[in-house]
Order: sequence, then C-alpha cells, then structure tokens
Amino acid sequence: MQLVNIRKKYLFLLLLPLFVQTACGGSDDEPQSEADLTLSVAHPSPQAEALYAYLRESYGRQVLSGMMANVNWNNRESERIHTLTGKYPAINCYDYVHLAFSPANWIDYGDITPAREWWEAGGIVAAGWHWLVPKHEGDIPDPNAGNMVYDLSTDFRPSQIVVEGTWENRTARADLEKIAGYLKLLRDAGIPVLWRPLHEASGNIYAYNGGTAWFWWGRDGAEAYRKLWQYMFDYFEAQGLNNLIWVWTSQTRDDAFYPGDDYVDIVGRDLYGSTAADCATQFGILSRSYAHKLVTLSECGYSGAPTAPLSEQWAAGARWSWFMPWYDAGNAANRHADDTWWQDAMQCDFVVTREQLPFK
Repeated sequence: MQLVNIRKKYLFLLLLPLFVQTACGGSDDEPQSEADLTLSVAHPSPQAEALYAYLRESYGRQVLSGMMANVNWNNRESERIHTLTGKYPAINCYDYVHLAFSPANWIDYGDITPAREWWEAGGIVAAGWHWLVPKHEGDIPDPNAGNMVYDLSTDFRPSQIVVEGTWENRTARADLEKIAGYLKLLRDAGIPVLWRPLHEASGNIYAYNGGTAWFWWGRDGAEAYRKLWQYMFDYFEAQGLNNLIWVWTSQTRDDAFYPGDDYVDIVGRDLYGSTAADCATQFGILSRSYAHKLVTLSECGYSGAPTAPLSEQWAAGARWSWFMPWYDAGNAANRHADDTWWQDAMQCDFVVTREQLPFK
C-alpha cells in the first residue's frame, strides 16, 4: 500500500505544473517559485520530496489553509472549521509541548492516530515544539509544579547544550532522543512533516533598545541559537529522520539568527493583529532576503486586533505558502480567527483546502 502511494506521488510530480495552473486559473505571467529544488536532509523520503515539490509549484499561485491544533494532539480545531465552512484546512499542526510528561493518561505522543488519520484523509501534517526544560538543574518534570518552562525564567542556557558534560547537554540529548523516537513513528508511517522548532528565537531583541528574547532558546544570542538549530538538525539526520521539512521562523530583522541554507527549507513569519499592508510588507522583506526559500505565514491571530482577512492579504501582495491561525482558549473573548475570518478565507479561489490536495 505504501509503495502504491509513493508511485501515485511521483506520477503527481509529473503533472504538478498542469494541476496548479488548472486549479487556480493561473497564467504564464504568474510568479514562479525560485525555491531550492532539494530539501536540506541528505536523503529525503519520497513523501517529503512529493510534498515539497507540491509546495514549490503552488507557491505564488495558491496559499494552503492551515490550523494549529489544541496542544493535546488532536484535530478538533480543524473539525470546527469543517463544520463552519464545509471544508477542511489543508494542514493540521501539532505541538510536542508536553514532551516532558508523555506518555501519560492525558498525553501520549506515541499514539499518532490523529496525525495518521489526517494524512490518510489527504491532509498535510505539521508540527512544532514549545520545548519545556527544567527551571533549575535537577528538577523532576511535574505538570502540577510548573517547574518545566520554555520562557526565560529557567537557568537553562542554550549556549551550553553543545558543551559535553553540562547539565544542559545531558538534558537536551535526552529530550532529542525522546522526540526523535516519536518523530520516527511518523516517518515509519510514511508521513512527511512540516517541522517548525525553536520558533521566534530573537523575540524583541531587534525591535527596540533593551528588547529581549521570549524563549530560552534565543536568550544567548544568534550564534548560540544557530549552533543549537544545527545541533538538532545533525542529531535528527543521524537518526534517519528524512521525513522532515525544516521551517525556520523569522522576526524579519534577525538575519543573524538564520541557521543557514543547508539547514532550512522554508522561512516562516508569525503575525498577530497585522493589517493587510503590514502582511504584504513582511512578506516582501522575507521574499527578498530569502528569495530561494518559500515564505509562509506560520502563525497568525488576534493581538489587540485580528490579523487581516486572507482575501485582503492576498490582494495586498502577501503570497504566503500557507497560513496558520493559532488555536483559541475555550474562554477566549476574541478569537485568533473568528467565523467571519474563516468564511472569508475558505471562499477564496486561491486558498487550497484538504479536499483539493493530491495526497490521499
């Protein structure tokens, strides 16, 4: 069955240009992707190659819809979008934020049922990692104690991860080994993953004087961050995780944090409360800075105001590879993407839904 699926995907690669032009009414003068032709991993899986080829060919002509799952490893948010619009988002994104506590009766990343069902239904799987580390050396992970964090309240220093013998090195190696085991389950199921770790590393460092990182992985600056990204990449490469498509999240002014072309496949931008003009400006900056990489709206949502509707972003010139609203807390007064926002997005003829994907 897996062999048949692979053959279908390679046949699809031959038909991609025709498929994309027909699906969106494209013309020869539409922008073409200048993205790198090969993935960063040394020997990408056939499924990862097929997915990346599809993203390259769609880029600039269509934008894929995506939804961030609630952190407990499920598809409920995307089901809500389907109930509202009659269409599923093309991408469902999961988060390994509870890695320190898995497996437990409330979270078990060893059960890949949600991701497998999403992929088998024709959807694309994405994953991120809010990497929790101990506040202090020797802390035992306890979900009720609040002693596992991803903010700057920890003593954990990213610059020490690459130094053998440090508690940061021991902790990181154990975490990477654990998450690699979970990612291998997706690899072995033939599921490619849009992999977005260590996001928004620079925080406000370049936004204003005295600006700081938001997460521990950015606290020691650009060089330490690049080494950390490359350390993770090399470790996963040695583990044979060839199903990953690596997505790095930029803060626009943080070129120094860029891990390097050999370690990144797609550049993302997270925007909250941005106007259509802001979105187009950000897209333009990143498209020029990383012209050989796809650029995507890796997060969006409400922050004092909602992010502009997709129809307005597209009209302004923001031609993202995909968009990804964040999920809402159950008591949210303002939704990151309310019903009106989603109805606008899913009626756009340039927006790709799960039903339109060629991966089933």
